[in-house]
Amino acid sequence: MSSSWSSILTNYPLISAFIAFVIAQTIKFFTSWYKEKQWDLKQLVGSGGMPSSHSSTVTALATAIGFQEGFGGALFATALILACIVMYDATGVRLHAGRQAEV
Repeated sequence: MSSSWSSILTNYPLISAFIAFVIAQTIKFFTSWYKEKQWDLKQLVGSGGMPSSHSSTVTALATAIGFQEGFGGALFATALILACIVMYDATGVRLHAGRQAEV
């Protein structure tokens, strides 16, 4: 049991992705406060808005995998394609949500 926890705690790509998520959500929380002048705790865990926690998480994951495993390997290529798909999808969702809001 302790071996699995030590493996998780030393997993550089996982830690990088988690930290990127936390930073994006924290920025979103304070940006929301600055705009609305009230604290909205849902911003710490909710999706939507900028910066995109989805995009920052997959970007950090792909970058960390590239540094750890090499940028020429299959694992980095897989992480990069996954990141591109997530960011493309997030962009499309934001576009359609914006159009729906106009309607």
